[in-house]
Amino acid sequence: MTSEERQRKVRWLMRYRIAEKRIKRLEAEKERWRERATSTTTAPTYFKYIDKQEDKNKMTKEQRRRNEMPPVIIRGGKHLTLEDIVAEMDALDRELQEAIYRATALRRDIGRAIDALSEDREQLVLYYKYVDGMYLEEICVRMGYSYRQAKRIHNDALENLRMSPNVP
Repeated sequence: MTSEERQRKVRWLMRYRIAEKRIKRLEAEKERWRERATSTTTAPTYFKYIDKQEDKNKMTKEQRRRNEMPPVIIRGGKHLTLEDIVAEMDALDRELQEAIYRATALRRDIGRAIDALSEDREQLVLYYKYVDGMYLEEICVRMGYSYRQAKRIHNDALENLRMSPNVP
């Protein structure tokens, strides 16, 4: 197997981990928008909510005007309305669902290719590395092999791996 073929196989296998990271990023972004939608500030200190009529008579015109103002609610920053935030969250939700769908399809294709390997140890190493995202050091501890043997099994697995024919 040439170096280019090996790199192509590794890139093909890594697509699932990249898709998983994209999903996590979209979920974090959606959470930030949710926080913007629910964040409010307290009313400024100059608001005096006075209900008694005799106290209202003692107020200046400016104090009465401020007293009649509703509490200030700030959502998401300058020029963002709640509708803008909901629309952005809806778009993110659609993008997130599409990313999950693509990741599931990638996982299925990669799983089929890995399952086609005849050696169970090779399958396990590839699953640990490219599906679970483990480092080779973690894999050798988990499987009870030396680093050198885990690396050899990984290299043999890449050698024997047959990718889907429609992969560039």
